[in-house]
Amino acid sequence: MATHPPVAAPEGSDRRRDEAAQAAAVAQRLYWGRVLSATMRMARDVDVAEEATADAFLLALRTWPERGVPDSVEAWLLTAAKRRAIDRIRRSVRYRDRLALLAAGAEHVAPAPDADAPAVLDDELRLVVLCCHPALDHEAQVALTLRLGCGVPTASIAAAFLVSTPTMAARLTRAKKRIADAREGIDLPDDVAVEERMPAVRRTVHLAYAMGHTAGSGVTLRDDGVAAHAVQLARALHALRPADSETAGLLALVLLTEARAPTRLDVDGAQVLLADADRSRWDAAAIAEGLALVRGHDGNRRPGPLALQAAIAAEHVGASSFASTDWTAIVARYDELLTIEPSPTVAIGRCIALSYVSGPAAGLDDLDGVIALGGLDHYPYAHAARAALLERLGRSGEATDCWLAAAGCARTTAERDWFETRAGAGR
Repeated sequence: MATHPPVAAPEGSDRRRDEAAQAAAVAQRLYWGRVLSATMRMARDVDVAEEATADAFLLALRTWPERGVPDSVEAWLLTAAKRRAIDRIRRSVRYRDRLALLAAGAEHVAPAPDADAPAVLDDELRLVVLCCHPALDHEAQVALTLRLGCGVPTASIAAAFLVSTPTMAARLTRAKKRIADAREGIDLPDDVAVEERMPAVRRTVHLAYAMGHTAGSGVTLRDDGVAAHAVQLARALHALRPADSETAGLLALVLLTEARAPTRLDVDGAQVLLADADRSRWDAAAIAEGLALVRGHDGNRRPGPLALQAAIAAEHVGASSFASTDWTAIVARYDELLTIEPSPTVAIGRCIALSYVSGPAAGLDDLDGVIALGGLDHYPYAHAARAALLERLGRSGEATDCWLAAAGCARTTAERDWFETRAGAGR
């Protein structure tokens, strides 16, 4: 058999491939939910729409390096996804009777806005509302939102929920089937359903942000794509309900938390404690916007849990230094929050805040009481909080054991490395 020398890649092909890959990654963060929701409107099938959307992004990775990134990325992806959906339906006997109607309907779908135009996220929000169907428990709502609304791989969602990938895949399949079997089917919800499900939607977007801010799996501490997508959704929710204090609280909370992101890691990629953060590097514009949202709704007689968490975040970013933080005000906010939404993770935050008001011994006593209630054995930051308090009390041997316990249940390589480093420092 004749052999041929390898063909040299054309000059500039690597650059075009890199540009195309970068454009596709940005497009997935910006347009995944919108492409999926538009395709679902046409196909009326969650699985078909999800697979067709994934196909469209894969096609982009294959064709854009050669043909170039299209002028209107969103319109290109929408067209590709709808064509793939029709192809899938054509191959399915189950949907043969619907094919003519779907193909005709595809011709009349409103054209996508230009990629440079401001994003209109109504459809994307309705997709999140669909994922928050009342037939699903909260865990399923969050998992489905991460998968359908944010495009997070099933394996990453599984790691975040501490289950195997096949187990999470089965849960997602059951969740989609429950929605499909419900009376309204897979239609994107109307305005009444949006209003009824708004509390669940806010909780889900908040948890999605939390899972981006501190990743549930992988190597790095953060998942920037998920965090950015959740911030987008929080902005869209606030635009939809600007007078709602909890929606404002959600946006304020993610903005004030995201503002501190640049200082969460040092130059070597290790975590940096809040006490050691360079506050001059925080995002001043995000802080100003978040604080304005908090102050704009500060007169509410009964703030909700998100508004209270935003108020706690505001105390942290409003302080000029760690030492000048008003920990008494933070403890008071935590007390309010625990009254309306008891949570072991919220209680841990209060224990840490209390330690700066009444001393580390008081904080440790409180924390041990929280841990004794159970359910925190596999939560790394419960062990880490205890380790930090023990260190402040000079009990380095016990602190080392707690740092190692935190490392043992760490969810990312970055978390584990940092906990192990702290354990080594105490030896």
